[in-house]
Order: sequence, then structure tokens, then C-alpha cells
Amino acid sequence: MKNRAGLFFLFFTACVSDAPEEFASIKAETWNSFTNEIAGYTLSYPNELEEDKSRDGKDALFRYNGYPIICVNFVDSTEGRRSGLWVKHRPVADILLNGVQGKKYEYIHYDAFFGMLVQSYVINHKGKQLGLEFRKSGDLGSVLEKIYQSFSLTEII
Repeated sequence: MKNRAGLFFLFFTACVSDAPEEFASIKAETWNSFTNEIAGYTLSYPNELEEDKSRDGKDALFRYNGYPIICVNFVDSTEGRRSGLWVKHRPVADILLNGVQGKKYEYIHYDAFFGMLVQSYVINHKGKQLGLEFRKSGDLGSVLEKIYQSFSLTEII
């Protein structure tokens, strides 16, 4: 029985992925602008990423060669818990995102059996939580840092 538990643990932890290594070497010469009017933000992202909005339009995902490198979630605490987001974790640092105080979280986000290392930068916004997530461990690197710096809240009229 002890061996089975160990094998399960090994399998479970072996299914955690990090950003593709080649992401660090993208040229990022052409940048696009993305605006989410429902959540109320804009950001810039390199042309190498593919944009994918959620069905309800409040969340967005940016993929690099199929890997979901960036996710922006606009959720209440119930949605966040159900989706396995930062809500269930302890913050690791205080942050400023577009001049708004918030929290940084580091955790493994699981979709079924597969996990991704995540750094979430979360602020309270419009009665919910708005999280800019980078699915990468360690230093963000110049491209993701530029995306972080480009993140800006918008006025919704």
C-alpha cells in the first residue's frame, strides 16, 4: 500500500509543466493591444501569442505554441475556488498592478491531472478579483515583464 501511495505522488507531481523553454527566446518585435471591456483592462502582447477569449467574454487566455502562458481571470471568490485559482492559496507578496495594491500568489493550477506553475498578480476591481496570471515559474523575463507593465485598467462608460 505504501508503494502505491508513493507511485501516485510521483505520477501526480510529474504532471506539472512550466512554460516552454523556447518562449524565453521569442523576438517579440510586433505587439498587439487587447482590451476587455467587461473586466475593464487593456494589455499589450507579442504577435507570437494567440488570443483566446472565454465564452462569456470576461476572461482571456494567451497561448504560445498551444501552451497557455498568460491568463487573465475576472472572478468572484466562488468562481475562483471552483476554478482552482489563487483564491484557495496564501499570497506570497504585496504588489502594485497599474498602481492598484494587490497580492501575488504562486501555486500549481491543476486541470484534471495536469498542473501548471502559476504566478498570479491579483487586485480587487469592480466588486470582483482581477488576476493577471503568468503560467511560468521564476523570473518573468523581459517579454512577460513588458506585458505586466502594459496592463492598465480602463474607464467603462
